[in-house]
Amino acid sequence: MTRLSMLAALLLAVGLAGQASASAWAESKPHSPAAATAPRISEAQARSIAFRHGLVHIEEIALADWRWEIAGRAQGGIEVTLDLNAYDGSVIGSAAAP
Repeated sequence: MTRLSMLAALLLAVGLAGQASASAWAESKPHSPAAATAPRISEAQARSIAFRHGLVHIEEIALADWRWEIAGRAQGGIEVTLDLNAYDGSVIGSAAAP
């Protein structure tokens, strides 16, 4: 394989990978007009969902664009972050710190 064809293959692979990650990010956001105008879940509802997912204390909660970002603690003092879809309350990400 020549250096030029290797470079072309590399650029194609990078372009496809970038397109795939952009597509995945776009799919995670509400993309229908109905979803964008649907009532958002309230902060109280977001807190209730967080408690159902194991948080026993919420330290921070913020609405950021289309998601609720929640930071708190689970049993045993474990730090937990939880991201909820602000339109339907589904969990879109969570992490626990040791």
